[in-house]
Amino acid sequence: MNIGLIILIVYMLVLLGIAFYASKRDKKNIKDFATGGGLGIFVLTLTFSATYHSAYAFMGAGGFVFKNGVGWWVNGLWTVLPGVLFWIWGRRFWFLGKKYGYISIADYASDLYESNAMGILVTVITMVFTVPYVAMQAIGCSYIFSTISGGKLSYTVGAVLFFVIMVLLVWMGGMKGVAITDAAQGVFMWIGLVIGSLWVIRVNFPSVAAGFEAAFKVSPGLFTLPGPNGVCTMQDWLSRWIVITFGMMMFPHITLRFFAGKNLRVLKWSAVFSSVYLTSIYIFTPAIGLVGNVLMPNLAAADTIFPELLLKYTPVVFASLVIAGALAAAMSTGDSQLHAVSTMVSTDIYKKYLKKDASEYSMYRVAKIFVLVFGVISVIFALVNPAMLSDILTLANGGVGCLVPSIIGALYWKRSSKAAAISSVLIGEAVMVLFTFILKIAPLGFSAGLWSMAIAAAVFLAVSLCTQPCKHTGEVIDSINEFFAVEA
Repeated sequence: MNIGLIILIVYMLVLLGIAFYASKRDKKNIKDFATGGGLGIFVLTLTFSATYHSAYAFMGAGGFVFKNGVGWWVNGLWTVLPGVLFWIWGRRFWFLGKKYGYISIADYASDLYESNAMGILVTVITMVFTVPYVAMQAIGCSYIFSTISGGKLSYTVGAVLFFVIMVLLVWMGGMKGVAITDAAQGVFMWIGLVIGSLWVIRVNFPSVAAGFEAAFKVSPGLFTLPGPNGVCTMQDWLSRWIVITFGMMMFPHITLRFFAGKNLRVLKWSAVFSSVYLTSIYIFTPAIGLVGNVLMPNLAAADTIFPELLLKYTPVVFASLVIAGALAAAMSTGDSQLHAVSTMVSTDIYKKYLKKDASEYSMYRVAKIFVLVFGVISVIFALVNPAMLSDILTLANGGVGCLVPSIIGALYWKRSSKAAAISSVLIGEAVMVLFTFILKIAPLGFSAGLWSMAIAAAVFLAVSLCTQPCKHTGEVIDSINEFFAVEA
């Protein structure tokens, strides 16, 4: 058995040990399963940060720089603002969770708009766009298993193994288990990306600056905008920044963490440290992508540039440990997503529509059952040709982003109405589908996702002004304002 495979096995056993430890502290009720019973600063910071990132951090980011150059660093805005929004929006959701007992965004939307239809719409949209994302985490990890084992583990075995481990993590520990393992994986991710990148650079160049100079001599076009392939335009920059930043904050594996902090102090400092973590983890990514054009100019698959450089220029044990960090990036997102969608089924479907008198324990059991159900669905997705998922994944951030006007509007604007919320979501999704699949256009160079979010916002504003606002929405906003006025 090779060293890399041994390291991966040990890594997975450690994660299972952490989840088993968390399971012993599990209170066996849906609220504890969903929110972890109140997380501290360290764990909440790392579970939010690790969950926000996926295999993209290791595979896609370096590949984008390798092909398109320095324009990638607009990613800095995608990483600072999530922490800011985690505080600005998250503290309001945290308060509402304490006052009204919400443990999901669908639960919140259904109550604020006094509309089961709105709750179902939020549940369905977030579920549809989350499940394929879980599967895509495994697609990258399957190749990692296969590569690091020297081909001893096939793609299929890698996918199944990934989901067995992920299902066990969520099944045993719920949010507490997921959060604690995410914290461990978050540390591992940071060390792997930052130290691993610096090691590769220093093995080949006297300094990071020297690496940039060498890359400039080989490919000066990578240091220009919009880059050698014309990708990094201003329209592209705005589209990526707005759609990814705001859209990602609507995914259930992110929103569940709004309700998970022990108190507001925990939430505040987790927001600060998350921005630092999410930005610093990419500090050497531009250098890695650019020097890849010097060290491996003929690489066929750009997304593999970082692991390929690690395997070629660092000791096999270190490279294996860092590549295990790529597994951590994907698994920390995948287990959180699986946990989120199974919780949504229990709280937003089972409790509300199938068994209204369901006990906390029965809801807890249903959530655990659906961990298995969604795990199986995700395995099936992952084993299908990934090209079949590309359309859904293209829609994902923009599709979920269409929820932003109705979900966030009801936190601040008393004129928000049920008709506006439902129509803005439906019209926003229709625009996304129309521009992406039927017309296949990007008007004025802006992405379909940005157009769909903008139109959803315009519809929400216009319809709210023309229809009767929800009385309960005003009451909730008053309670928020009164609470934070006292806090101030």
